[in-house]
Parts: sequence; structure tokens; C-alpha cells
Amino acid sequence: MAGRVYLVRHADAAPRTTTDAARPLTPAGRTRFEAHARALAPSLGLAAVLTSPLERARETAALLAAATASPVDEEPALASGASTGRALLALARRVSPGTALVGHNPEIAEAVALAAGRELAVPPGAVAALEIAPDGAIALAWLRAPSA
Repeated sequence: MAGRVYLVRHADAAPRTTTDAARPLTPAGRTRFEAHARALAPSLGLAAVLTSPLERARETAALLAAATASPVDEEPALASGASTGRALLALARRVSPGTALVGHNPEIAEAVALAAGRELAVPPGAVAALEIAPDGAIALAWLRAPSA
């Protein structure tokens, strides 16, 4: 489907104290990403947010959804280790334009690198805009990370 889709790496997460799946965002990571999402919201035109079921991604998705008034659904393929970067790009081709996919590195960084044609740093909370052409070709339009 042609249009713009977004890849989002979850914001800064707390160190592992229980299971990896239960790691929440740090207070600073939450604050930085909330400001980042609010700043980007007017230009995104989001219609939906799909998220990894892991806590840190769900929290990031909730902040993005609140800033854009978009619904959130879980997508198991976005869980850490569940897909490759190539599989995430295939998912991006299948979703509706205006969808954000919230997940984890290394998968998000791998998908961004494939779209950009080169390796790029994808820090916590980064949002990458992907342009999807009618023929399915994907190109990176931009990559923006939260301010420190």
C-alpha cells in the first residue's frame, strides 16, 4: 500500500530487574519521548499505532497515541526477536498509510538501514518516516530522535 508509515524504537527503558518483557520506560525516557511525540504529532497524520507487546514498547506507543489521538493495537511481530528488519518492512507494506510500528532494536535499526541504503544510528525514541511507493519500494524520508 502506497503512503507513509513510521518505525518507532521504544524510548529509554529501565534496566532489567524482572523479566525483559516487563521492563518499563525510565521517567526521563518517558518525559523525552512524550515531548518528542507532541512535537512530531502535527506533521505525522497518524491513523493507528501498532506495538510490540513488551511493556517499554506499549508505554511508548501509548504516549504516541495520546499525542496523535490514534488507537493502539498490539502486533506480536513487533516483539523483540520476533522478526527481522526485512520482515518489518514487509509489515510496513501491508499496513495502512499513517500507521506507526513501535518495536525494538536491532530489528528497527535493520529496517531503517534497509530503507536508507546505509547504516544509521537509531537511538531510543527515534521515529523514522518511510515512504512506500505504489510498487512497494521503500525509502527513508527522515529519522528524528528525541532531544537529550
